[in-house]
Amino acid sequence: MVKAILLDLDGLVIRPRHKYFSEKLSEDYKIPLSEIMPFFKNEYKLAAKGEVGIREVLPLYLKKWGWKKSLDDFLTYWFESEKTPDTNILEISKKLREKGLKVYLVSNNEKERANYVMKDLGLKNLFDGGYFSCNLGFTKSEPEFFQKILEDLKFKSGEIMHWDDDPKEVDAAKSVGINAKLYTSFENFKDSLSFFPKL
Repeated sequence: MVKAILLDLDGLVIRPRHKYFSEKLSEDYKIPLSEIMPFFKNEYKLAAKGEVGIREVLPLYLKKWGWKKSLDDFLTYWFESEKTPDTNILEISKKLREKGLKVYLVSNNEKERANYVMKDLGLKNLFDGGYFSCNLGFTKSEPEFFQKILEDLKFKSGEIMHWDDDPKEVDAAKSVGINAKLYTSFENFKDSLSFFPKL
């Protein structure tokens, strides 16, 4: 019997126009991706695991990128570019919770944006909680991420379902026994929940 649902934040609950913020930043400010990607491949990965703070590592890159405004302005620009939730997903989540299931967000994110989506966007009021890589010390592509969730929820792995749009992260969840599925479309997602009546 399913007791908890894990939903990927970016790409499922929030569906930005650009798959990656780096692409938007490059397009909006005419910064070559080759100058942006070193940050996301190195320092950002450390921040996403909670090993460094984003405010510690961003200033050097903002200078390289020619950013003329403040650090806070950059974070606002970043976070507000990825803030629009999919109302269809929110409605499904609401119905699942009304049936007594626990529904949680899961995400690779650093602490500032994790706080932003939960508090400023109000997602803490629409879900039962969120599991973020910055707090767990592992990303969703690592089985340890999901193992820590299992230990916290105290549910059996077979009592948890997870949807993600990244096959690597689906595989990581499956490796610890979670019933994980690849998210390809809302219709596909809803159909996979057909065993819950009246969704």
